[in-house]
Amino acid sequence: MVYNMAMPPQDQSSYPPVQPPVQQPGQSYPPPLPNQPGAEQPPHPNYDFIVNPPAAPKKPLAPLLSGSTSTIKRAGIFVIGLLVLIIIVAVFKNLLAGHPKLDSMVTVAQDQQELIHIATNANQQQNLAGADQNLMATVQLSVNSAQSQIMTYFSSNNFKVTAKTLNLGVKGSIDQQLTNAATAGTYDQTLQDVMKSQLNSYLGNLQQAYNHITGSKGRALLKSDYHQAQLLQNELNGPTAGS
Repeated sequence: MVYNMAMPPQDQSSYPPVQPPVQQPGQSYPPPLPNQPGAEQPPHPNYDFIVNPPAAPKKPLAPLLSGSTSTIKRAGIFVIGLLVLIIIVAVFKNLLAGHPKLDSMVTVAQDQQELIHIATNANQQQNLAGADQNLMATVQLSVNSAQSQIMTYFSSNNFKVTAKTLNLGVKGSIDQQLTNAATAGTYDQTLQDVMKSQLNSYLGNLQQAYNHITGSKGRALLKSDYHQAQLLQNELNGPTAGS
């Protein structure tokens, strides 16, 4: 048996009519294929991020400055601590060595300058009693030596005392008092009174300086000067003074 497989004719009117595509103004039909003139080209991928990578963002300066500031602070603290340590060591060294308070000894040197000045002027007076002449010569010799030793002590301690400073101890009022006594004929008695007063003041200042000075050399020097001043005082108060 033979079957007829031919499809029966169908009515074409049952299908909707095929509409041609709408052509836009300026557009050709059919549209051009890619890579043909007039065809819209697809965007090319951008590979610049591989060839020219972006620069690394700059780090803020604050952390760097913060680290630098911290280093400076640590260095500053170290320097300050070192200076404090040096000062403490210097203070203790001065205490142990007995750093002298030399200002108190300047007063002693000025007292010596006054005694030397009085004795020098007295030896230039005419008709001066023999005992007073001997006393003034002793004062010049003893006190000059004592002052020379004190000035050497000043120099060894890098403490400068000028002649002008020493002469501040010379009192014009005492010079005038002795001048008036010479005119009145009472010079010897006035000289003894003046010397007693000056030696008492000198002994007092020696004691005060001794209390302030802590160095062994300075104290030994002042002790020797005090002893010499006492000898002068004893000679002045002796029975032959003024005769």
